[in-house]
Amino acid sequence: MPTLELLAPIDEKSPVNRILQSQGVTPYHICYEVDDFDQILTQLRKEEKFVRVSKPAPACAIANRRVAFMFRKDVGLVELVEKEAK
Repeated sequence: MPTLELLAPIDEKSPVNRILQSQGVTPYHICYEVDDFDQILTQLRKEEKFVRVSKPAPACAIANRRVAFMFRKDVGLVELVEKEAK
């Protein structure tokens, strides 16, 4: 099932404020948890012509799994999350 993550700014300096001011309350991006993180990044860049917005980096909020953001004009912002190791 899809999971929705709702974000709210924690203070006046939060980057969430900028997004709310420019776009209002709206879906900001879609996130996919992927099995082969590196392969999907390469495929999106080379075959699907996405632009990497952020380098893969560990996210402390999700057990240091790697995340990366990709963008394509006709799709929008996509977040990739490395699937949790079992």
